Amino acid sequence: MGLNTEELKWIAMATAVAAVLLVGGARFAAAIRLRRHRDLIGDALERMCALLSEPATRPRLQGLAHDVVEVLARQDTAASALRAKDSPAAESREGLALLVAADALTTTIEPIHAGRPDDSVWEEAAVAPSVGEHPQLKEIIEQMGRSSTRQVAIGRMVLSEGDRFGLPEAGAKELLAAAFDRARLAVRDAERLAEDKGPLVALAALTAITIPVPESGFPGQAVADELRTQVNTLARLGIRHHTALSQYRAAESRKERR
Repeated sequence: MGLNTEELKWIAMATAVAAVLLVGGARFAAAIRLRRHRDLIGDALERMCALLSEPATRPRLQGLAHDVVEVLARQDTAASALRAKDSPAAESREGLALLVAADALTTTIEPIHAGRPDDSVWEEAAVAPSVGEHPQLKEIIEQMGRSSTRQVAIGRMVLSEGDRFGLPEAGAKELLAAAFDRARLAVRDAERLAEDKGPLVALAALTAITIPVPESGFPGQAVADELRTQVNTLARLGIRHHTALSQYRAAESRKERR
């Protein structure tokens, strides 16, 4: 038995109403997503502007990385003095304490089968071990350079997204764009220093670059995880170098007493 005309009308009306509700619901959901996206971009830009307005205040991990590199440089200076038979400064407990603290703050779960670091470069020569000669520094410079470049790219992406919503205000937009341009050039120049001035000078320059991208949350969390690993690697390298330097001092002291 077929449907009569009245029933067909009701079915058509119900179908039309359902279609309208579906379209309206989809538009409402899209509007909510767009608003949330705008809020996310707006919050990121606000924090980026805050970092730019306080250039003396480094993000936590970047500041820690810079402090660790300074300790490594002091240890390398002590090694150079020992090689030159000069009287080096006494071992710095403060420096070692900072390295240990940096290691604790940045330690992550390691793979079960993680290999032991290769410090054979410090065992081959009968001279004071130089941290600047360790091949691991070259790897960290490359990693840190890539991470810094990613930070700049992420910051520019957020700035571009802000254009869709008229964010941030005109003056801040130009300041952020200029900061990212400077950072990109600074990363390139810092990487070149590794060949001209040595890896520790390059690392000091890389960790001093102002990149106005927050480390926590969006948009910088992914790169912050990379930087955390790099800082941990540097801190552990510094601790091992401190131990190697202490062992060298002790061995030299025993030779003198003979």
